[in-house]
Amino acid sequence: MIKSSTAVLAVADVSASAAFYVDVLGFKKHWLWGDPPTFGSVGDAKHEIFLCQQPELAQKVDGHMHFFHADCPIDELHDKHRAAGAPIVSPIENKPWGLREYTVRDPSGYHLRFAGTAKYERPPAATDALPPHIRLDVALPELQTYRALFSSVSWTPHERMAMALEKSEFGVTATDTRDGQTVGMVRVVGDGKNYTFWDVIVRPSHQGQKIGSAMMEEALAELRRRGIPEGAFVGLFAFKVGFYEKLGFKQDSGMHRPL
Repeated sequence: MIKSSTAVLAVADVSASAAFYVDVLGFKKHWLWGDPPTFGSVGDAKHEIFLCQQPELAQKVDGHMHFFHADCPIDELHDKHRAAGAPIVSPIENKPWGLREYTVRDPSGYHLRFAGTAKYERPPAATDALPPHIRLDVALPELQTYRALFSSVSWTPHERMAMALEKSEFGVTATDTRDGQTVGMVRVVGDGKNYTFWDVIVRPSHQGQKIGSAMMEEALAELRRRGIPEGAFVGLFAFKVGFYEKLGFKQDSGMHRPL
């Protein structure tokens, strides 16, 4: 029922605030109203922010937040803002909720959070070889194990998980042979020409041990063993772009690679 939503920020000086958003942050000035201006709009072709001259209210907004989800490489945007002199009050970093963010303070004290795709960062304890106690199998997990793996990485199990397993072409699981626990999985769906990888999961207790990349490599090898035709499309949707790029995938609307 709502066609659009626009933030209205109380500022002490509309002209000065508009200049900051345009000259420092790279926004476009849409319009200013009044002489001197008491209201204005800045943004891009699809989005805008209203700036409203309210000096008394503006004294009380320090630390209030506004969030921007960027569709460009977030590190490049961060570097442009830093070079333009934007006051960065929270450094760029991967966040636990799967985004990469930094925060800029505007002239009125608003904290502007800019976020984009998380950057793959090799864990400090990462290993270069699959531990000898980890066994890989070309197999799908049992439904109960599937749900447990989902929960281990804070994903919410859903009602169609049994159907997802049933409709899968095959899967790869990783087992810790010391206790028999399934610690990772990859699920592959396909139609004989096009394939997608889903649910690439490694339990947090076993991350950074090359298990994820080993499962992916085993899944690709299994596709080749099955005689997938040359030029077959293999795709996935991912936030950890750097991780999959190391496996030969390339980014566009998702991640894909030739088999």
